[in-house]
Amino acid sequence: MKTTIENSSYKSDLTNKDKIILDYILRNKKTACFLTSNEIAELLNVSPSSVVRLSKKIGFENFSAFKKALQMEIAEQEPSLDANEIPYEKIEQYDKLSDIELIKAFRQNVLKNITADISSKEDKKFIESADIISKAKRVFIVGYRTCAGLASTFGIMLSCIRPDVFVLNNNGPIVDRLIDLGKNDVVVAISFNRYSGNTKFAVQIARDAGAKIISFTDFYTSPIAQGVDKVIINSVENFSFYNSYASSMMNIETIVALVSKKNIAANKKRLMKMEPYLEQNGEY
Repeated sequence: MKTTIENSSYKSDLTNKDKIILDYILRNKKTACFLTSNEIAELLNVSPSSVVRLSKKIGFENFSAFKKALQMEIAEQEPSLDANEIPYEKIEQYDKLSDIELIKAFRQNVLKNITADISSKEDKKFIESADIISKAKRVFIVGYRTCAGLASTFGIMLSCIRPDVFVLNNNGPIVDRLIDLGKNDVVVAISFNRYSGNTKFAVQIARDAGAKIISFTDFYTSPIAQGVDKVIINSVENFSFYNSYASSMMNIETIVALVSKKNIAANKKRLMKMEPYLEQNGEY
């Protein structure tokens, strides 16, 4: 039987404070595994050193190693799709349905995905992601192939309420545009199963630069969910040859709404300044 973090903790000599910290982490694994020791300490009104000491007591070199083990444990528990799932094989099932049945099936699938994301109880990640975006010096949104449209829409929406938003989708080189990334920048990566090589590469560059990274993806096993600051899980399951992005759009719009709420007066001023030019040019 494989040893889990929870099982290994029973062998440790834990104080009451240790147990409170560990209980919080185990009950909130999917959130806690992306928090810093300072953030957990603040939530529980304990010292950051108490969080670090707990990590060592249950067998980890430091808190970073504990977080990495948590992320891996979650990833192993996550369902995963076959990365080699072939689109042309999925389309064959259309023959089994009438046109009306196909319409109903697609609509039901969209509702299922949206309901799953609404019920995920991870609202805190949306709030924290919006805070990162609003405070960033620059925002780079990365999405290729079928995610290019999501990245473009996200970029247009954010550009209405803050400056220095850049979109990397199907046009232009990656390295040239990300080589000057810094710690005050954020990269928002959007990619789902069969994950874009370009997006994975962009995340690697962002990691190396020490920039903040927010990933919109489908599983914690996703290659763009590893070693990032925030992961927004999107339900994109579809029986068609492409992913369903209705829920992803809901999540993007939610983030934009939260960012816009951060500084309503300034955002209103920016929108008012843009309006006559948009009207003159016929672009909305």
